Amino acid sequence: MGSRGLPPLLLVLLDCWASGSAQAGATSAVTTEGFNSAEPAATTLRPALSPGPPETPRAPRPSSGPRPTPVTDVAALCVCDLSPARCDVNCCCDPDCSSMDFSVFSACSVPVVTGDRQFCSQKAALYSLNFTADPPQRVFKLVDQINPSIFCIHITNHKPALSFINPEVPDENNFDKLMKTSDGFSSTAESDISLTTKLDAPSAAKYEYGAHLQTSDSFLRFPSPLTSSLCTDDNPAAFLVNEAVKCTRRINLEQCEEIEALSMAYYSSPKILRVPNSKTEVPITVQSVVIQSLNKTLTRRKDTAVLKQALAEVGDIRICSNVVLEVQYSLTYTDAGDVTKAAVSLLLGTVSSAVVPFQQKFEIRFIQDDCQLPVALAVEVEWTKYGSLLNPQARIVNVTARLIASAFPETSSGSERTVLISTAVTFVDVSAPAEAGFRAQPTINAKLPFNFFFPFV
Repeated sequence: MGSRGLPPLLLVLLDCWASGSAQAGATSAVTTEGFNSAEPAATTLRPALSPGPPETPRAPRPSSGPRPTPVTDVAALCVCDLSPARCDVNCCCDPDCSSMDFSVFSACSVPVVTGDRQFCSQKAALYSLNFTADPPQRVFKLVDQINPSIFCIHITNHKPALSFINPEVPDENNFDKLMKTSDGFSSTAESDISLTTKLDAPSAAKYEYGAHLQTSDSFLRFPSPLTSSLCTDDNPAAFLVNEAVKCTRRINLEQCEEIEALSMAYYSSPKILRVPNSKTEVPITVQSVVIQSLNKTLTRRKDTAVLKQALAEVGDIRICSNVVLEVQYSLTYTDAGDVTKAAVSLLLGTVSSAVVPFQQKFEIRFIQDDCQLPVALAVEVEWTKYGSLLNPQARIVNVTARLIASAFPETSSGSERTVLISTAVTFVDVSAPAEAGFRAQPTINAKLPFNFFFPFV
């Protein structure tokens, strides 16, 4: 029975599965340039098509409507090329630069060139330097960049809305018409200045809760299952959001060496920005690499060198080794909202055609730098004796509580530590010593008569 008898919801789910399977067909062009620029070598991955009965042709989906055409070719755009016929320092996209110029470059001043960031998918030109080559070379890569925002432009049916409208210049012929359409003239200089100041003000130089972790080219990808159990690679990692997810990866085993989501470098090579929109990068350090064999035995590697996938044949079975099965990110942050350290632990395994599709596990956790834990509570109670000496009463006059904290260094993932917690209560007698009280001595206030010594005086 053709697809005509299927319910509409099932057709939509089948279309979503087909579009998810076709993600392996992304095209990327990488060019390594020295003095003489080479032509980009394009590598195209095509998903394997499983044989099946022919389906009844159906009308195209609404999502295949008119897509926005990029106005500017990012591969030919160079925003740091300011000097004509002369190489600009650290401008990797400058066509006037040679291999001799690359040898004195420290880094690319503009590593990423993109078009309109409002689109859900856009071309991005990535520039980097290969200092290990002799002479140093410029590496150019053209990729499709994904916008993680849910308010991005996917399709458009009004292309003029993507560009500014040319204003109509007033003249003697259209002046009366413009006066009727406007509300009159008003002085808006102050409002324009305040609006410009708000728009040009830099964003807060810190990560806030739930903000996307930015990298040098886009954002830190954290694969997760969204609408189904299949892994979605375009999910961004959020600041201070600890997650542990599992998802299913459906691949063509013949192309396992070319799929980035299976490689170790895909998760260890990105560099996280210390704060949003900054140039300070925090590299991801490979903390541990564990190899899992087909019989589930685990072996920890002594070195943390990057391993690549390898496709081999064992008898009649084709296997792909060094495939990423588990990823554990550990990010250290400060109270100021910046990322100071980044580490990753990887579990690599061997996948055969008998276990495809297979499951991947991803985990990310955040650790506060210089973590202060309360280890002691000291309570001091001051009291005094109040009332008569014959029957004094105890009275509390003051209570002081002190919380003592201690800093603990960062520990490896999964390790445990015993922390001693103590509590102390002290009572202090602050009453003054008793003093005996006596009645004051009587005073004699006697006066003699005025003529008491008469007639002698």
